[in-house]
Amino acid sequence: MMKTVIDGKDWILELLNAKKPNISGKIYVDKRVTTNTEDIVINSLTMTGTQMQNGVFNVNCYVPNLSVNNGGSIVQVPNKKRLKEIASQVYEILEKVYSNQKYNLSVENHIQLEEPTENANYINFRVILNAFN
Repeated sequence: MMKTVIDGKDWILELLNAKKPNISGKIYVDKRVTTNTEDIVINSLTMTGTQMQNGVFNVNCYVPNLSVNNGGSIVQVPNKKRLKEIASQVYEILEKVYSNQKYNLSVENHIQLEEPTENANYINFRVILNAFN
């Protein structure tokens, strides 16, 4: 039976929930509900319809910025320490996973991005998933 992007997101969610990265918030699928905690969001880009299905997923690790006094004005800066700690935990969970002939996945690349409307930065992991039918 062909798998869908929903299956892929569920598999990634199961992996993250089983290992419990140390974050102050929650792990969400598709959309982040809050903007003031450390959260992880899983979303999908594509999944092929071939016998050996290939999918591309994002795992975004959000961390609120720190407020720093810069000569009397408050500026928002990335919390690099927490970004690094969370990214390290998540990378360890996602890298080179092989699951009983159901699927495997690995991290293709990652990048740090800013979310200015939420006063946060996040690490985006691009995850490649191969599903076996």
